[in-house]
Amino acid sequence: MTEEQRLSTVEKVLFLKSVGIFAHAAIEELGRIAMLMQEVRFEPGETIYSEGTPIDSIHVIVQGRVTVQSGGRVVREVGEHHVVGALAALDRGVASRTVTVLEPVHALKLSVPDFQDLLAADFDLVKAVFRLVAEQIRTGF
Repeated sequence: MTEEQRLSTVEKVLFLKSVGIFAHAAIEELGRIAMLMQEVRFEPGETIYSEGTPIDSIHVIVQGRVTVQSGGRVVREVGEHHVVGALAALDRGVASRTVTVLEPVHALKLSVPDFQDLLAADFDLVKAVFRLVAEQIRTGF
């Protein structure tokens, strides 16, 4: 990972407002979420998650693209404004897919315990996660 300019809390809040599962949240709540998130960067070829390994955080992609693979087969490519790792984080399970970086990725990382605490306190976030799960089931993700 390379060290580059960091986002301010305001920039994180504005970005999170544009991400589906956080779009419903009030600015104050987004500020609290932004403070919990750590900025991370990955280079092409790096693996964010490996199929079958425990998930300790979710990632919201700010910039860049990743491939999502199952059994060595590319299922999908995703980029900016997408969340990866959320499904396994729901039950503190293992990654059901391998996520590999295609082009440099700048992401916001949220630990699984913090994600679950947010879900426990915000029913609208729970509904947004269910929408994400339903979308992924419908699209075969």
